[in-house]
Amino acid sequence: MTLYKQLSFLVTLLLISIFIIVLGVNFKNSIDSVQEQLYSDAKNTATSLSLSLASANGNISMMSTMINANFDNGAYQEITLVDMQGELLYERHSENSSIDVPKWFMNLVPIKAPVASANVSAGWNPIGILNVQSSTSAAYTQLYKILYSLTISFSITFIISIAFLYLLLSILLKPLQNIRFQAEAISNNRFIIQEKLPYTLDFREVVKAMNIMVQKVEEIFNKANEALRRQSELMYKDEATGLYNRKYLINKLPEYLKIDAGVPSGICIMLAIEGAQEANRLVGRQKVDKLYGDIARMLKQHSKDFKNSIVVRMNGTEFFILLPSCSEENGISLAHYMSHASDILLSKELDRKVTYITFGVYEYHHKQSVSHLLGASDYALSQAKLVDKTHVYFHKAETTHEIMGKEEWRKTLDFAIEHNTIYFDTYKVIDTVTKKIIHNVLSISVIGYDAQKYPYGKFIAPAITLGLDIEIYKKAVLKIFKEPNAKLKGSTCSLRLSSQYLDDPMTFAELKHILNRYAKNLPFKLIIELPDKVLRSASENLQLYKDLFELHDIQIGIFEFIGESEDYTYLKELRPSYIKAEADYFLGLTSQDLSSLQVITDSIGTDLIATGVIAPESLEKLQNINIHKVQGHITEMLD
Repeated sequence: MTLYKQLSFLVTLLLISIFIIVLGVNFKNSIDSVQEQLYSDAKNTATSLSLSLASANGNISMMSTMINANFDNGAYQEITLVDMQGELLYERHSENSSIDVPKWFMNLVPIKAPVASANVSAGWNPIGILNVQSSTSAAYTQLYKILYSLTISFSITFIISIAFLYLLLSILLKPLQNIRFQAEAISNNRFIIQEKLPYTLDFREVVKAMNIMVQKVEEIFNKANEALRRQSELMYKDEATGLYNRKYLINKLPEYLKIDAGVPSGICIMLAIEGAQEANRLVGRQKVDKLYGDIARMLKQHSKDFKNSIVVRMNGTEFFILLPSCSEENGISLAHYMSHASDILLSKELDRKVTYITFGVYEYHHKQSVSHLLGASDYALSQAKLVDKTHVYFHKAETTHEIMGKEEWRKTLDFAIEHNTIYFDTYKVIDTVTKKIIHNVLSISVIGYDAQKYPYGKFIAPAITLGLDIEIYKKAVLKIFKEPNAKLKGSTCSLRLSSQYLDDPMTFAELKHILNRYAKNLPFKLIIELPDKVLRSASENLQLYKDLFELHDIQIGIFEFIGESEDYTYLKELRPSYIKAEADYFLGLTSQDLSSLQVITDSIGTDLIATGVIAPESLEKLQNINIHKVQGHITEMLD
C-alpha cells in the first residue's frame, strides 16, 4: 500500500472517529436535555394543577373535570390523583398512538419520562397527591429530528473535510509520486533526473540523492560508451586509411555466411601491392602512405553501389572488398577497371614494372565458412600474381547442388504456407553457474507435401531465393500467438525476426493486429530478437516496433552483435533483455574492451550471451571472463 493510501486511510479513519464522537456527544446532550424538559413540564403541570384542584374543596367531580381539561390540552402519558392513604381517586392514561419515528430508533434510544408529584389540599386539610407523567411521543419525534439534522450536517461537513484533506495530501505528496516514478524507472534501468525539486525538505533531500545516483550511473555509462567507442576504433579501424581491418572482417563475415543471409552470394576481391618496400626506398614512406590512402578512397568509391559492402585493409599491403549480390561478370569487370585506375595512381610516382597491384577475384556463397572464404580469396590473389599485364585472376566457388531443385522447394514451401504446417523447434540458453534454463529459443521448421520435416537451416535459404521467407515469418508469428505451445507455459521464449521481415511495409500493421488480439493470452513470456544492425539504425519504424512490444510486455533481445557501433547510447534507449554474440567475439576482446562492454550492459540490466558454444574448452574460457550464459551444442552436455 502506498504512503498516499495509508495516510488517506488514517485521515479518513480519524475524521470518522472524530465525527462519530462529536455526533454522539451532541446527541447524548440532546437526550439529557429532552429528559430534563419532560420532568420540567411534568413538574410545572403538577404544581399548577394542584393549586387549581385545591379550589374544588375535595369535590372529586370537579377535580376530575379539571384533570381532564389539562390532560386533553397537553402531552401527558398519565395523570393520577390518590388520597393520603394511597387510594386512587382519579386517573387518566393516554392511548398508544403511532408516531412517525422508526422502531429501531425507539429501541436504540429508550426514554423514560419521570413522574412529578404535588400535594393537593383544601386550606389546611390535605386531600391527596397529584402525579403527572409527560408523554414520550413528542420527545422521540424531537430527538429523531435532531439526530437527522445532526447526521446531515455532519455528513456534509465530513465530505467537505475529506475532499479538502485529500486535495491537501495530493498536493503535499505529489513530489513523492515523482520520487516513486523515478525509483521505478531506476529499477527498470531507466535513468531520469528530476529537474523540479519539491518544497518539502525531506523529499527534497531524497530527490537530490537519487539525482546524484542517476548522474553517477549516467557518467559511468557515458565513460564506458566513450571508452568502448575509442577501443572499437582501435580494434576495427586502420588508422592510416580509415578502413576496417582484418579483425573486423573476421567478426563481420558470419553475418554474410549464414543460412538466412539476405544475399546468399557475391564477390570477394583481394588485392595486394607488390614492390611496396622498393617504393618506400624510392619515393619515401610518406608518399607511399598517401598512395595507400588514394587506393582506399578508390576502393570505397567503387564499392558504394553495392549495399552492405565491406572494404578492409588486411595488412600493410593487402586490401579486401566484399560485394554482396555482385555477379561474376560485374566482379571481374570491376577488378579490371580498378586495375587500370591503380596503374594510373602508381605511374605518377613509381616504376610500373617494379610496383604493381594484383587482384584476386573470388565468387563466394553463404554456405562457406569464414576460413574457407579467406583461404579461397588468398588463392585467387596468389594466382593473380602469375597473370601477366592485368594481374587479375578469377576463382569460382565450388557449387554444392541441392538435393531438391528450386521448383521442388517452391512446391514444398507453398504447401507449408497454404496448409499452415509451420512448427517450432526449441533450443536452450543455459546459465552455466545455476545450470538453469534462461529461455528457450524458438526455431521455425516446416513440413512439406511429402510429410518430411525441414528445419530452419534447410529451408530458409531456398525460401529467401524464392521470395517466400517473409510469408513464412508471417505465418509463424501468427501461429505462435494464436496457437501457442501449452508445454511452454510459464517459461520464457525467444523468437528471432529477420530484417527483411521487419522492413516489409505490411509487417507492422499485421503484427499490431496480432498482438492486440492474442498477446494477452500468451502463456509464456516472449522476447523478440532483432539484429544489431537494425537496432543501431534508430529508425522511426524501429521506434514503432519498440513501443508496440513494450505495450504488450514483450522484451527485445539483440543478436549478431560485434561491437561495431560508434555510439552505444541506443542500448540505453532500448534496454534489451540480452545481447547475443558469437563466442569467438567475446574471446577475441581485450580485457579493457570486455570490461567497458560489461559496464554498459550492467548499468542497463542487459545480459551477455555467447552463442555457437560447442567445445568445453570454449566454455571454460568464457567462464574465465565472466560470460556465464551460453547457447549452442554445449547446452546439451550441461542440461
